[in-house]
Order: sequence, then structure tokens, then C-alpha cells
Amino acid sequence: MISDPYPIFNTLCFCHFKRNGRFRKVFSAPVLMIILFAFLAQKEASGQKKTLIENDRFNISISTGDGLLAFEDSTGSLTIHDVVDSELFNQGLNGPNSPTGVYWVKVTLMNTTPYDMDVVATQPRSIETILYKQEGEVFFRALFGAFQKKSDLNKGDSRSHVSFKLKAGLPNDIYFKVSGRSFTATFVDSKTFVAAQSRSQLQDFLFFGACAILIIYTLVQFLIYRKISYLWLLMFTLGTGMYAFCIRGYFIDWLMPEMPKTGLNFSFVWSQVGQLGAILLAIDFLQLKSKFPAWYKVFLGLILLLVFRTSYGVYLTAVLDDYGTMTNMGLFTLLFDIAAYTVLLFSVWKKVNVSRKVFLCGLILFGLGLIIVIVIWKSSLITDYRLFLLYTGSLCSLAQVLIFSIALGIELRQHEVDKNIALDDLNTALKDQNQKVEMEVVERTREVNLQKEQLQDRNEKIETLFKEIHHRVKNNLQMISSLLNMQQDFVGDDSSSRALADSRSRVSAMSIIHQFLYKTDDIDQLDFKEYIEELSAKIDELYGGKVSIQLLMNFDKDYSYDLDTSISLGLILNELFTNAYKYAASEDQELMIKINLNEQHQGYYQLDFIDNGDAMKAPFSELVNKGFGLRLSSRLARQLQGTFSYEYDHGNKFSIIFASMETRMALADD
Repeated sequence: MISDPYPIFNTLCFCHFKRNGRFRKVFSAPVLMIILFAFLAQKEASGQKKTLIENDRFNISISTGDGLLAFEDSTGSLTIHDVVDSELFNQGLNGPNSPTGVYWVKVTLMNTTPYDMDVVATQPRSIETILYKQEGEVFFRALFGAFQKKSDLNKGDSRSHVSFKLKAGLPNDIYFKVSGRSFTATFVDSKTFVAAQSRSQLQDFLFFGACAILIIYTLVQFLIYRKISYLWLLMFTLGTGMYAFCIRGYFIDWLMPEMPKTGLNFSFVWSQVGQLGAILLAIDFLQLKSKFPAWYKVFLGLILLLVFRTSYGVYLTAVLDDYGTMTNMGLFTLLFDIAAYTVLLFSVWKKVNVSRKVFLCGLILFGLGLIIVIVIWKSSLITDYRLFLLYTGSLCSLAQVLIFSIALGIELRQHEVDKNIALDDLNTALKDQNQKVEMEVVERTREVNLQKEQLQDRNEKIETLFKEIHHRVKNNLQMISSLLNMQQDFVGDDSSSRALADSRSRVSAMSIIHQFLYKTDDIDQLDFKEYIEELSAKIDELYGGKVSIQLLMNFDKDYSYDLDTSISLGLILNELFTNAYKYAASEDQELMIKINLNEQHQGYYQLDFIDNGDAMKAPFSELVNKGFGLRLSSRLARQLQGTFSYEYDHGNKFSIIFASMETRMALADD
């Protein structure tokens, strides 16, 4: 029997050949109102010779003999002139011997109307077919068939139909030269054909429009949710839609009009792309790898089977032109997929949630659709089964995409519900935790405030204690100063008296510092400018106001120093003030003293003491070595990580460069 390369999508009437040369069946489409008589005609009207054309719509009656005959051209070398009026048709069909053999078919049509009729012969099954119609001594010739290039077709014709005229009242012999074992043919008037083609194009538009909407929807869902399942669903939808796009001929007509044979190979590939998308979607959505590892291995086997099916199918069509074997192989190997889907459904049904149950129903729908296709194709239960199978397959594919989308949507909604429940639980936990934290914060704050109060009380006590210490030190120093003053009154030696006076001055300088620290709130810092003013007044008091003094202070800002720094600087200034009283001025000369304090660089300062007295009579270095006061000042400057220098420029200028407490501590650490 001659095989059909496109069992699902063949339309209209068709003929199958037997080796005994007789036609087995002839079908016609009810939508075209072509009544089937061929099978009955073999038994009831074997003497009928012509196919009659009664009206605008056909009433076809076909029988063997001159009406509808066929034979195989085993050499493929015969021309139309060789077969016209040839007795080869009477020898019957010998074959088919080759899947790509050449066959000749003859049909005699009688137009009984009083006018010529525009007729369309449709043949969507053939690989390569040539239609001949004898018009006197000339033959009308038209190419059609799946392998024909668009540029070779007559104007207005396609790969599935040709147009010609039937003369009124005359028998018209129609010859077909068919390449391959498949042959499908029907004749309709042009009006009926145009109407049927319009309906078919509208149906195609609706189907492909639905496919495009689903593809866009799936792509948008993938871009929004970034869920890999939508990518596999997109592959399934695209493969299914492109398979129908190829089968209906649009793929070749729009993209590869001059390479139809190559374009036909894409149809089987696209169908397998869609099937691969369904398998990958099942693996991902059902979580087979983690939850059902045994089934995961089964589905990996289905992928290997799909790779073999695709490779072998392309080999059969691209190399051998054997579309019949490819179709049979593709359909029957898909039964393994159906069996796997069915067993999977019963195996995991009770173990999965609602969304996965819906998805399993989608897989089973694919199996049911394929079984319907195979049963109807092989048993011919429906007369116009090709249109039925075409739209059954298309609707099943769309329904399957919708079911898969619904399953994914249910899964996403369930994720949202679970996420909201988890968020509610998390919010409750956070609320409880916040309450605990707030209580802990209140408790800790109370403890901190209590500790702060205790610390403040302790600090106040410590500060009071320090002030008391400074007050006692100041009193002790003043007592020492008084003792030195009393001792000075009983010393007759002038040098001893001066030494006691100097010591008393130094003690007073330190006493002033403790007095300041006792009076101020900040017991760690001493306002240096106020201290100098107090020190100057104290020294003037000690020396009895013998010299008129004018004190000028120039600070780039207000400075406060710690106790150690203040004592060292105070002792140095005490020596310089004392020397100025002793040596720099006389009783009839006003003593002018200028004190400058500036920050030199980070952590270092310069203190200048300038008076208007005469220059010292001995070199500065010699005086430092001999005199106790200058030697003390030099050592104190070194303790402050600084220097003590002297120069004379219209007055005596002593410069002390010293480091702050922080800088001295850093240098000590290094």
C-alpha cells in the first residue's frame, strides 16, 4: 500500500494503490460536497467509463478502466506522448517497487454543463507531480507538489493546486505524473476552492494568532519571573506552532520558496523541538531529579530517544526522500513517550500537589491526541480525516500549552500564598523579637542610666577630691613660700637671700597653677593666658613693684594646657620674668614684656618671651651652664620634647619650642 508522508494534514480525496493494480479507496471532502462512489463503483458500476461534471458543484463517479487508471513507470523515462492512448493503463499497476518511483494516473472528466468550467485540482500530498490536460494537439502542463520551486509553478498555482478549464459537453482526459508512492487528488470548481481556501486561511490565522499570543505571553512570564519552566514552555509552544507553520506550507512559501525540499525537513525538526520542550518542562516542573530520581533517568532516556528520532528522521527525508517511513517511525516511537507519561501519572499522582496534577493532565492530553491521530489515520474511521486530524492536533497542542500555563500559574500563586504565609510568620516573629528587643533596650537603658548616675557621682567625688588635692597642694606650696620668706629674713648673706627669693618665686609659680585648677571646673586644663597674667602679677608682688611693667600677649588663639605642660612652661616663664626684673630693667625704666604663642605644626608650639632690656653680658650657652635658672629652663624645655634658645635684636628674645602632651606620648610609644 502506498504510504502517506503527511498523515495528519492531508486533505480532500485520496487514492491508495494495491499491488494487483486496483484502486483500494477514493475519499472526497464533505465541505466540497463531493460524494464518495469509488469503492461502491468497483462493485456496482464497473462498466462506468467517465467521471461526470453535472453542475457548478461536482457529482463524481469513478471506476476502474478508462475512468481512473494508473500504472508504474519503472524506468521513469516515459513522456506524456508515450502514455497518451497507450495500453499501459490497461496492464494495471505493478508496484509500488520504490518509495520514490514514478506513477502515471489517468482520469477522464465529463463536463455536462453548457458552459466551460474553471476547475482546480488539489493534491497536497505529492512530492513532485505534473498535471497534463490534452487540448487538441497541445497539452496544458502544470507542476505542483511539495518539492516544486515556486518559480517553476504556473502563475496563480501553488504546490498544492493547479487551475485549468473543462470544456463544456466534452470528455476531458487528465494525466498525472506522480513521483513517490503517495497520491492525493480532488477536483473542485474555482468558486468552491476560493471559498474553502479563505476558510482555511482564516482558521490558520486564528490558530497561528493564538500560537503567537501564547509565545509572547510565555516569553513575558519568563522575563518577569525568571523561572526556567517558562523557558521550556516557550520552547514547547514555539516548536508546536512552527511545526504547524511548516506543515501548512507557510514556512516554505515565506522563507524558502526556492528550496522546498530543504524547508520540508524543518517540519519534523520543529515537532521534536516542541517535544523536547515538553520533556524538559516535565523534568523541571515535576522536580524529577530531586524528588523522583528514577523517573529522572527515564526522562533522560526519552531525550536520547528524541535525539535518535530527530537524527534518523532527518536522514530519511533529507537523504532518502522517504517521508512515509519517517512518519511511521516518528509516530510509533512517540508511543514510548506516551507510555512513560501514562505510567508517570499513576505513579506520582498522590505524591504531588494540585499544580503538578494539572501538568500531568497536560502530558496525558498529548498522548490522547497522538493516539487519536494514529487510530483515525490507520483505520480511516472518518471520511475527511485529514482536516479532522489537522485541527485536532492543533487544538490539542493549544490546549496543552494552556494547561501547562495554568499549572505554572497555579504553582506561582501557591508560591505567593506560601510566601505571604512565611512573611506573616516572619512579621509575627519580628514583632515578638522587636518587643523583646524593646524590653531589653528599656532594661539596658535603665541599667545604663543607673550606671551613668553612679559614674557621675563618682566623677563628682573624684573631681572634688582632685580640687581638694590641688587646694591642699596650693596651701602647702604657699606655706613653703612663707617659710622661704621667713628664712630669707634671717639670712644675712645676699647670695643666699637671692637664692631663697628665687626658690620662693618658683614655688609661687607652681602654687598659682594649683590655685587655678582648684577654681576651674576643668581640672585637667589650664587657661594659659590667665595663668601668665596671674604669674606676672605674683612676681611683681614678690619683688615689691620696684619696676613698672607693661605686659603684652599675642596668642593666635586661646590655649589651654594640661598640668605637666603648664608647670614646666610656668617655671620657665618664672625664670624669664625674674631675670627681666633683675637684669633687664632699672627702677627708672619701664619694663616692656611681650609674650607670643603660636602653633607651628601638628602638635608643636612656639612660645616667645621678649623684653626691652640690655643684652646679656655673657654668651647664652655659658649662662645656661652656670646659671641655675636658665639651666632649669633648658632642661624643662627638653622634657617637653622641645628646645630653649636666645637671641638679641633690640631686646632679649627667648624662644621655647615644645610639644603637646599627645605628641609627647606618641613619641614615647615610638
